[in-house]
Amino acid sequence: MSDVLGAIEASPDGCVRGLSFEAEDLSGMYLGRLEFEDCTFVGCSFAEATMERASFERCDLTECDLSNAHMATAFLRGCRLMGCRAVGVDLHQAILTRTAMRDCNLSYANFAEAKLEQASFARCDLHEATLAQLRLKKLTVEACNLTRAELFGTRLRGVDLSGSELAGIRVSNTFSELAGAKIGLEQAVDLVGLLGVKLVDAE
Repeated sequence: MSDVLGAIEASPDGCVRGLSFEAEDLSGMYLGRLEFEDCTFVGCSFAEATMERASFERCDLTECDLSNAHMATAFLRGCRLMGCRAVGVDLHQAILTRTAMRDCNLSYANFAEAKLEQASFARCDLHEATLAQLRLKKLTVEACNLTRAELFGTRLRGVDLSGSELAGIRVSNTFSELAGAKIGLEQAVDLVGLLGVKLVDAE
């Protein structure tokens, strides 16, 4: 039996606390509602696993695989995800509080209608990710790839997007999502393209 599954089974209240796991393979498993506190995961695979309503508090995940994992309505608080592969992970309606993602591949991930409070993304690949109708409070985005990301209904006021790739982002016709966001001059060229305007050099 997997060490993770054994720890879940041995827990009297269903919550696993203070344990470390390495190279665990839970790919494709139905894991139900998991609860972890103060746990560390290194090189573990949850690819295509079902973990809806999972709860991770103060957990570190390093170089883990969460690709196509079903984590709708999951709860992450005080967590760190570092160098993880999470292509197509489903985190719609999830809650991420004081959670940091660093150097993660989150392309095609679904964060629709998620609540992000004091969450941060640094050097993450979010191209083609669904970031629609997010509820944001103190979001930090640093040097991320947001190419063709879907941002419908997400108000980015106060979010510093300078230094991130914004080519082809998808927003509403009113561009209200971008009101109050911070961008660099070079990024403005990509955003002007959304208006159908072409920039020319003045002579």
